[in-house]
Amino acid sequence: MNTRLRLAVRSLFTLAATLLAGGALADGTATPAAAPKPPPAIWIPSDGPNHPIGTGKGIFPGRVVWVRDLAATPWDGKTGNWWDEGTGISQPAVDNMMARSLRAIAGGTADAVAWDAIFKYFNRTHRQSDAGYRAGEKIAVKINCNNAYEGYGDVDGQIDQSPQVLVALLRQLIAVAGAPPEMITVYEATRVVPDRVYKPAHAAFPGVRFVDSKGDGANGRLPVEYQKDTLHYSVPDPKVGRDLPKCVIEATYLVNLTLVKGHPTTGVSLTAKNHYGTVDVRDHEVYVNAHSHAMATYHPFVDMIGSKGLGGKTLLFILDGLFGVRDVNDLVAEHGHWTKLFHGEWLASLFLSQDPIAIDSVGLDLLRAEFPLGRFTDFEPMTNADNFMHEAALADHPPSGVRYAPDGEPLKSLGVHEHWNNEADRQYSRNLGRNEGIELLVVPAHPAVAP
Repeated sequence: MNTRLRLAVRSLFTLAATLLAGGALADGTATPAAAPKPPPAIWIPSDGPNHPIGTGKGIFPGRVVWVRDLAATPWDGKTGNWWDEGTGISQPAVDNMMARSLRAIAGGTADAVAWDAIFKYFNRTHRQSDAGYRAGEKIAVKINCNNAYEGYGDVDGQIDQSPQVLVALLRQLIAVAGAPPEMITVYEATRVVPDRVYKPAHAAFPGVRFVDSKGDGANGRLPVEYQKDTLHYSVPDPKVGRDLPKCVIEATYLVNLTLVKGHPTTGVSLTAKNHYGTVDVRDHEVYVNAHSHAMATYHPFVDMIGSKGLGGKTLLFILDGLFGVRDVNDLVAEHGHWTKLFHGEWLASLFLSQDPIAIDSVGLDLLRAEFPLGRFTDFEPMTNADNFMHEAALADHPPSGVRYAPDGEPLKSLGVHEHWNNEADRQYSRNLGRNEGIELLVVPAHPAVAP
């Protein structure tokens, strides 16, 4: 075929492709433009605002403490990395936020008094003892480094545990609560603890142990060792792992330290979802797929929260919200600005609670107000994201009718759930003067200065 003919044939194919792409009919007239697909309807929770269910947990039942301080997140979104000390996150500001949060949880004026009250409350409600922390008791800290896919050198800019919040927590546990560093294990069983998290924490507290999925002892992290068949569920095959890390089994207490982020399957990824980084098998297609299930459906998170060997060991629940994001896979620089609630600022917050359902309820309300569609435009991933909260709050008579009994005995209510009145006032039932529901206690980062 000569060059002129080859060009002519190519032109005909190009013309045909153009006509098809433009929707032309055989007679040369264009097909009507397809109507744009309407956006999905924003999910509205089935229970509406201020309809609490369940029983509040904590020294102050149902209390969730919220401290916000923009001084903690000076990052300009361009220079360096969001986790860089000083330019990304301010360690002194985070230390202050952690201290003020702990005092507010316990209602005390001193950090040591607060920790003593927190340990005594836990032991009184879980171990029939009024003791505080005792020498020899081990503490496991579950962090969230889900996006450290690039290994120890991960610097991809996605959301993971901020090193400053971990350092602030370790400083409190060691210097204030009195736990020896060698009694504390920080772990991420199914991911790695990247250098940007490990190195600052190890430098500050070299005696603290780190366990992760690629630890070999020589890289500063120990290998995760699972103990078989130690976590049980209330249905025959929940598609979730039954093995737990030995560092969890050996621990007397557990701190659930995680992040504020949306998720395309579970709707949100908060404290309950954090333990998908504890178990050895994780499923995202069956029970935890929130938007594809109706309410009143069995949820394995309830068994995980209620299990004596996992959720039942949890002393404290913490949401690291310094940089909350729209979706688990988002870059902080691109999708960490909160435009609806905070005028384009960072979330710059810490949330603490002794109630696992209350703190996740608050996290859900924040995320659905700011990022109702996550990163998607064709479906609503947050639909029914509160199903596990309903099931857990009413674990003794859940809407699904499932008998939740991971340790043989039926569970009682695991906490309190409700949705706030509106995104402007953000008030829950106890904020409105009722003796039930959630209390969102907003604590200023700095004491008010008298005039």
